[in-house]
Amino acid sequence: MKIEEVKSTVKTQRISAHSHVKGLGLNETGEAIKVASGLVGQDQAREAAGLVVDLIKAKRMAGRAILMAGPPGTGKTAIALAIAHELGNKVPFCPMVGSEVF
Repeated sequence: MKIEEVKSTVKTQRISAHSHVKGLGLNETGEAIKVASGLVGQDQAREAAGLVVDLIKAKRMAGRAILMAGPPGTGKTAIALAIAHELGNKVPFCPMVGSEVF
């Protein structure tokens, strides 16, 4: 008896993490909308990220970095991706994991 692998006919497509995030979900006054742009909760962090976006757009934050720290699963990557979306489609998003830096 010969055993062979059966190939699946189902098409697989990899979707990256946080592909649902489309922005910070802030209103015109900079306040977080409860559920908007793919983000839920983290109202204070989203509003603070909105201030960062405003500083970048006003060219007052050139040459500076943002460090987001916190336990796993608290939304750091999602907020960083939302900031990149708010700044426009020409802004690249390159996530970095601390354990990858040595």
